[in-house]
Amino acid sequence: MNTNQPAAPEPALDPRAALASLNQAAAATRASIEPNTAVIYFVWAAAYLAGYGLLHGAAFGWLPLAYGTALLIGAGILLAAVAYTAVAGIRSGSRIRGDSKFAGMAYGMSWMGGFLVVALFSIAISRLLAGTDQLVTGWLINSVAILVVGIMYMAGAAVFQDRPMFLLGACFTVLNAAGLIAGAQAFISIFAIGGPVLFVAAGIAMLVLRRRETAGAVK
Repeated sequence: MNTNQPAAPEPALDPRAALASLNQAAAATRASIEPNTAVIYFVWAAAYLAGYGLLHGAAFGWLPLAYGTALLIGAGILLAAVAYTAVAGIRSGSRIRGDSKFAGMAYGMSWMGGFLVVALFSIAISRLLAGTDQLVTGWLINSVAILVVGIMYMAGAAVFQDRPMFLLGACFTVLNAAGLIAGAQAFISIFAIGGPVLFVAAGIAMLVLRRRETAGAVK
């Protein structure tokens, strides 16, 4: 008498369930290693609001602050935002390997190189225009800094295939052109309002995209 029982058939593979599982794993991995871009944009919105707000208050007299002092404090605020962004990038980069790690490292170093040149340009233009209205000097320095910001965001979009990043860079470039055409005083007003608005919009867009990506992975 044969006592061996036939093996139970293995359950058929469900392609949809397998794909959903893979998407979930990919979304969870990205969420764990990528910096939260929305938070970074919100930090920069606060930095622009505080930095350019101080400059606006000093220039238009609604803050009891000398323009040069406001410029120094604003630069400190922007440096703090740069430090936060750098730490977030380094933390995420330490968990990435291969071409993505190199791309992130090269992009981060490009930011540092760009702002090193901006710092040197600021010193040079301040010496060259010594005795000139500080509002005009600050206008020129800020326009060069925003030029770097716009180009770096658009370059980052090409590297990371990030369309919202390209749109943000293009908007900053247009805003910069508008500020240069409008003049020194209008430039500060434009960026005290337009800069935070652009960053908040970018942060909200990233939150929406992240939520959609997570929801799509669960389906």
